[in-house]
Amino acid sequence: MGRLMYAVRLRSLTGALLGYYQHPGLEEPKRGTLLSTASDLIGGPWRVCDYVQTDTSAPSNNVLIVEPAGS
Repeated sequence: MGRLMYAVRLRSLTGALLGYYQHPGLEEPKRGTLLSTASDLIGGPWRVCDYVQTDTSAPSNNVLIVEPAGS
């Protein structure tokens, strides 16, 4: 399982907060990653379009910016 917790925001760093996410895979999510539909995120499915990642587990420091997967 991924080691970091992420805040997930819609389309920008100041976009709507959709929830928090920890990636179930071995690698952390990058651009183009489809987020697991088993997460508690509002709506979806979501695809990562950008991200900010630090080396801490605080979700306020790690942000996934997403767009609908069909976009």
